[in-house]
Amino acid sequence: MIENFHFLRPYWLIALIPAVLVWWLLWRRQDGHTAWKALIAPHLLDHLLVGRNQRARLRPIHLLLVVWVLMGLSLSGPSWKQEPSPFTEDMAAVIVLLKVTPSMMAEDVQPSRLMRAKQKLHDFLELREGGVTGLIAYSGSAHLVMPLTRDGRIINIMAEGLVPETMPMEGDALADALEMAETLFKQSGRAGSVVVMADTVSAGQTNKFDQLDRQERLPVHFWAVNALGAPKDKGLLAAAKVLDAKVAMLSVDASDLEGINRQAEQDLTTVMAEQSGAHWKDSGYALVPIISLVALVWARRGWKV
Repeated sequence: MIENFHFLRPYWLIALIPAVLVWWLLWRRQDGHTAWKALIAPHLLDHLLVGRNQRARLRPIHLLLVVWVLMGLSLSGPSWKQEPSPFTEDMAAVIVLLKVTPSMMAEDVQPSRLMRAKQKLHDFLELREGGVTGLIAYSGSAHLVMPLTRDGRIINIMAEGLVPETMPMEGDALADALEMAETLFKQSGRAGSVVVMADTVSAGQTNKFDQLDRQERLPVHFWAVNALGAPKDKGLLAAAKVLDAKVAMLSVDASDLEGINRQAEQDLTTVMAEQSGAHWKDSGYALVPIISLVALVWARRGWKV
């Protein structure tokens, strides 16, 4: 945070120079001690001036300087973090790629890998309630099950009917599914990321990832659907390395889907910042209430400069 600290409008800091100079001139005009220095010996002056012991108390002239400095800092726009444009905050989306193959029917995860993946998908949609989500199923070919929608109920219903027998051919077409997700994002005009729910990735798919548009490549997250505590599939790890993706394992609690969702949100913010023009947050507004509270002191009777 400190290394990113800067001022959006630093030229307003220059205004503090004449402000301090004017304040100093006003302070000297109100300082009776200065006016009598040329006429009375210094060792006698302190004993002759009435109210000299009150000079240390807070006076209007002191608060005037505080207000001017705070106003200068506020107008200069201190900032240390970026935020996406509020007009594109609603554009974030996630497309889930669900592998539907005979290997996903293995029962090392009860009731089966595929059923557990569907259960996790249901929980994931509940966690992202109101979020935009799409679903693509793949085996030897990739197929759009549900385009981007906010209705997680429909996605769950469509996912329930997915079994290996419904897929036209066996195999692993993850690269095709990723390409379909890219196309879907382009057509919708949304920014987002991809979550791949699979147990393995065939070695031949890794070579095909290079054919994807590198400039338009989406953030990818692998959700490894195999036995708890089992070693991660080497092909899946190789695919994650090529795609610069993180890999999450199934967990008995909600920590896996919470981690996936948290990482997806971080990537969505990054993608939205790149595609929609993030800007530095102006934190100068935070000083306005403080300035207002200090300025309220001038409502007191007798407070003036």
